[in-house]
Amino acid sequence: MSTVVIEINDAGLVVADASGMLAVEPGYAFVDASTIATGREAYANARLHPRQSSNRFWDVLSVAPDTAGIDGIGSAAELAYAQLSALWSTHGGADRDCVFVVPGHYGREQLGVLLGLAQESEIQVRAMITASVAAAETPYPDAQLLHIDAGLHRISATQLEQSDDVAATEEQSLENVGIATVTDQLAKRVAELFVLATRFDPFHSASSEQLVYDRLSNWLAELDGQASAINLSLPHDGETLEVEVSRDQLMGTLAGFHRALVQFVAQCREPGAPLVVQLTDRLAAVPGVITALERLDDSTVVALERASGPVSVARNADTLGASGGGIRLLKRLPWRRAAVTTPVRSRAEAPSAQEGGERDATSEVELPSHIVYRGTAYGVDAQGLVIGREQSPERRTIVLNGGQSGVSRAHCELVRRDGELKLIDMSRFGTFVNEKRISGETALQPADVIRIGSPGEQLQVIRVELDHGA
Repeated sequence: MSTVVIEINDAGLVVADASGMLAVEPGYAFVDASTIATGREAYANARLHPRQSSNRFWDVLSVAPDTAGIDGIGSAAELAYAQLSALWSTHGGADRDCVFVVPGHYGREQLGVLLGLAQESEIQVRAMITASVAAAETPYPDAQLLHIDAGLHRISATQLEQSDDVAATEEQSLENVGIATVTDQLAKRVAELFVLATRFDPFHSASSEQLVYDRLSNWLAELDGQASAINLSLPHDGETLEVEVSRDQLMGTLAGFHRALVQFVAQCREPGAPLVVQLTDRLAAVPGVITALERLDDSTVVALERASGPVSVARNADTLGASGGGIRLLKRLPWRRAAVTTPVRSRAEAPSAQEGGERDATSEVELPSHIVYRGTAYGVDAQGLVIGREQSPERRTIVLNGGQSGVSRAHCELVRRDGELKLIDMSRFGTFVNEKRISGETALQPADVIRIGSPGEQLQVIRVELDHGA
């Protein structure tokens, strides 16, 4: 008996076996009269018939009434059953059993509902595996390993314990922020650019709005290549309207998403340890995400190949035991690849001065000298500069605006000392440099970003080159 692996994620349910990926489709459902369509067909109707469409049923997965989000459908489980049974009728069969790869936030209720749906679909279940463990094939023994994934409506982070095998700890979630958030923001931005250039609003009608969503992934793929700008086209009143859109025009739309993601990952990491971020293909495909996460200090981003976890599980299914007995949720698995030594180096390990002590004139030019806050550059000298929510009567102070929470009266201090620009945290809330919380004192480098408060005020570290009269 061969094994099919089904990964439950509403941003893309993956079906795989030992030969590779068999299918991937979005977790969407569309109800027309008494017929339930799922996957790509449902996605193609989501904007045309929003009241008859749902994309949250896998996230909540409940038999409770009114969880489907569609009138006339009793529960989310009914929509999930429609998609699961359709997938199994195409890729399963009586001669195959199944391993479910499930989100880490699924509790006993969701797991029980899933097994009930499998029974109704005549699926023999071999095992269930937490998604972060299924994806983790390679140990990084010299670093903290953090698995980051995204569904349509949440970002999840799971710290993986590394020993002779890999084990998942409790998942942390950033809810109501996910792939659907990104898609909506980009689609709305595209519509705005069409309005500005042509006065045609694609969101004025359901059909043109749906077309924006249908074409968005291809547009992003084209921009992800070598092109710095592309022409977007949409039909209107018998003609084709075109708009030139640059990468920067779209990337700026995602700045808030990038910032929320980086802060979330920074809050999940352990202080003082190098970090390996294991990033699923769903999240890695979001424009700018990898670049944003690479801002984190002492870290390496590893983008996983599409369906690599489900395929690997299918190829090693014999190690999970036979189907038909008690079905377990596996949160621990053996490693499937050799260990990797990560090329992560702590800032503290990097040389900050020449052998023998003093910096030469060239090194001095490269030192940071100013802090930029809301467009104004503030020089920092040996007398220091305080940053906080109140003016110090005796010290130069940058007073943060905006009513941010988590800001102390005198939050931190900047000072030039020993040939370096130092940041000294004086708060009980914490100060972040490149989204890593510092402890005590740290040396700053040009282009570092300081964040204070929540959601936070940002200050940039820059250098102003010395004028030697040359």
